[in-house]
Amino acid sequence: MRCHLRHLRVVVAGAPLPAAVAVAGVALAPLAFVRIGHMLGNGLAVAIAADGVADATVLGPALAAAVAGAALAAALPEPAAFGRQIAAAPFERAAGVLAVALVPLLAGGLAVAPSLLAAAVALGSRLPGGEGSGLALAAASLAAIPAGASLAEGWIAASRGRRRRPLLVGCATGAWLSVGAALGAAPLGPLAVVGLALRGVVPSQAALAVSCASGVTLALGWVLLAATRPEKPATRSRRQRQLVRRRRGAIPAAITALLGRRGDVRLAAAGAVAFGAAGSGLAAVAAAPAPAAFLLGTTTALLGSLFCPLAAGGALLDGRWLWAGTPRGTAVVAEAAALVAVAGTAAPVGVVGAGAWVGSGASRSSAGVVAVLVVAGSATALLAGALVPWQRSGAGDQLTTFAAFAAIAVATSLAVGLVAPRLVATGLPDALVAGLVCGLSGAAALSVLGRRLRRAVG
Repeated sequence: MRCHLRHLRVVVAGAPLPAAVAVAGVALAPLAFVRIGHMLGNGLAVAIAADGVADATVLGPALAAAVAGAALAAALPEPAAFGRQIAAAPFERAAGVLAVALVPLLAGGLAVAPSLLAAAVALGSRLPGGEGSGLALAAASLAAIPAGASLAEGWIAASRGRRRRPLLVGCATGAWLSVGAALGAAPLGPLAVVGLALRGVVPSQAALAVSCASGVTLALGWVLLAATRPEKPATRSRRQRQLVRRRRGAIPAAITALLGRRGDVRLAAAGAVAFGAAGSGLAAVAAAPAPAAFLLGTTTALLGSLFCPLAAGGALLDGRWLWAGTPRGTAVVAEAAALVAVAGTAAPVGVVGAGAWVGSGASRSSAGVVAVLVVAGSATALLAGALVPWQRSGAGDQLTTFAAFAAIAVATSLAVGLVAPRLVATGLPDALVAGLVCGLSGAAALSVLGRRLRRAVG
């Protein structure tokens, strides 16, 4: 934990202005999210009694939190990353997992939890269940994080040839679905009681207790699964292949190879497609009006696909010996990394979006919104990965990058929410405002990434 705190101090000292802006944004964000919660609550006040609306209100943030949990599990360092001395220390692996994850999770929680609580309680205050049901909704969203992480642990074990662990996770998933089916919403499991609380059918105190108990149980289960994760099997030596035949595409191809060969990036991309397809499928089964299935599936997939731009900064620094010999300069390398990051983010989102478009339909404006989210989200993740590089050699550095991304994302959403509506009110076209948001976020990410790469190359 001291290493994490020391690392955070170094990051703040190296970039004091971005750190101050992020802290100010995180501190002010709950005020804006209260307003957002009230607006959503006013829109749902009448429709909440309809079939499936309350369950969808719980499912949306829970599915996004599950994707975040799966990404968290994928980012957890392997036991070999701790080194031989720490691996041989006289303490259990579970204590090592907690030590690695505690500080980054607390930092990310301090960035996200206040805004989540503010929005959820404000939303609940406009619904029959009251503010208590909103608090239960926030607890249910947080409880879904270890649920997604546990599913990812089962997936990791299956990919490494183990059978008992995926079978155990599958049995637990079956029990989860059975409890949810008994409560009227199978995908939510015991968290389906939160939907009943939003409608005023169940006391909010009971829903809050169930959410907290589920979260604690799932968190303990994930820690045990992560502590006993099987070792990565030895891989065969790769046969050398020529990536490009022309000099123009050499840098993007090299960056793509650095990112594509990482197992955590591939796992996150596959998880993004799986969770996104599940979200759009659930919306289609619930007969939600278009473009609900398209938006739910693509935004869920977006959260998982941001793994690629988050890891891009660390991948560039790991391969700094390669960029030191390029005659084009580090600016060209940073631009190529940004293009690869956007493409890596857009690929899973595009797969899920295409399926949702064919299955349930969507409008061009919805596709435009998702495109803006992809570009702006990629730039935000690239900026976080440049400020706190995703180093594969440092145990827990990946989780610290997640915490930095959470803080920057909250601050960015606050700034966009305050400025963008005023620009539209002055008469600027929506497309121009969206272009400004994407351009400014991309320029900030390129500036920080280029400066970091120049320092590394020397």
